[in-house]
Amino acid sequence: MDGTSEPICALITPPGCAAINVLRVSGTGSLGCVAQFFRPRSKLLKCPSHSVVRGAFHDREGHPLDSVLCTVFRAPRSYTGEDCVEISCHGNPRLASRILANLLTEARMARPGEFTLRALLNGKLDLTQAEAVNDLINATGSKAESAALMQVRGLLSAQLRALLDSIVEARLRCELAIDFADQDLPPIDQQDLDARVSLALEQARSLHSEGSRGRLIREGIRVCLAGPPNSGKSSLFNAFLQYNRAIVTPHPGTTRDYLEETISLQGYTLVLYDTAGLRSSSDAIELEGIERSQQLMRNADLVLYLNAVDSHSSASDEPALPEDLRAKTLWLASKCDLMSGEDAGGDRASRDGSSPRNGISVSALAAGGLEALYAAILRRFDLPSDDLERPLVTNARHLAALERCISALSSALRSLCDSAGYEFTAFDLHAASKALEEILGIVTTDDLLERIFSGFCIGK
Repeated sequence: MDGTSEPICALITPPGCAAINVLRVSGTGSLGCVAQFFRPRSKLLKCPSHSVVRGAFHDREGHPLDSVLCTVFRAPRSYTGEDCVEISCHGNPRLASRILANLLTEARMARPGEFTLRALLNGKLDLTQAEAVNDLINATGSKAESAALMQVRGLLSAQLRALLDSIVEARLRCELAIDFADQDLPPIDQQDLDARVSLALEQARSLHSEGSRGRLIREGIRVCLAGPPNSGKSSLFNAFLQYNRAIVTPHPGTTRDYLEETISLQGYTLVLYDTAGLRSSSDAIELEGIERSQQLMRNADLVLYLNAVDSHSSASDEPALPEDLRAKTLWLASKCDLMSGEDAGGDRASRDGSSPRNGISVSALAAGGLEALYAAILRRFDLPSDDLERPLVTNARHLAALERCISALSSALRSLCDSAGYEFTAFDLHAASKALEEILGIVTTDDLLERIFSGFCIGK
């Protein structure tokens, strides 16, 4: 954590040709650093915070490089909490590179995520908000964007801090009972303490339960299309994407390897896998493809198992699948546009995908042929189709810390029920509060910060 106030700089817009490029300089002396190359120099140095100055950027030899706009943010009213200057130049990447090369004679290159790290260290963000900045940048669906934005705004932090405060309050009551046990004071209200710990445990479990959905929102739902050859997997894959990505032929076994693509379903990110058909085979290449299909099925959040039906057949008998795969499988009756009314088995809307004979009717060709499937996917994960109403825990690190918090609170509640002594309850409540403090960054280590911010892009 050394050198956290020295000036750093980086390009904060994507490299390449554009209307403009923007470079950021932050740290002690950043205005003076930029003023070495800016004309008129005095105008920049006297510029108030949150103001823009127009001028020319010169190299060290005094040759003008570009006409630029400098936006000044004075500490602590900046993203990082430090003096900061953002230089907007024309979008020629060579110009941006030459400006950056000159700035690097007065400042060093920012490391990945270092601007946001400084915002954290200077109290502009807590750790939950800082991590959400990266999530917002990398979000691939509108629901992931909404969840990340709520966290950036501090709505999740507020919930976690309220939970932390309630745990700390309960712990203080235990510690007071311990410290003043030999004093002639009224005994602690055991029923009130039980209620406080029980409520905190309920809130922590609720956050964790909703966080399971949050992980799917942040990382996407991994959906594996599986089934026998020629059951319509590639056609369904193309229908999801709304363009022809996979080769479709009437010959079984066309797909030997798997294809992967990402789509948005009502704002939720779906990671789709089109896999090789499952059947007995002696072909070494096809067997390798089948093995990969089975591995993808094991790793998926949802398996869509297709059984093709036509005017001469009904859904096939249920394949032998392990119990863990059956639990996450939706059965589909594919190519339903080829089914006659009698073969369709009456009301298609009543099919819930719980078995092959109750497979959800889907068609890659008929208008609206996937609507029932879309709704079933959202129902399977209890995902609302409307906007998110409250912040969700979406980060795996946060979920792991919540699990430790829940375990500690459960232990604290047991110690109260068993009258084991307030020392044991206070110890467990301390462990619970420490887990939440790790999420918020109240208690952290340099090693943890290094791991978190190394995943950011340079310039953020």
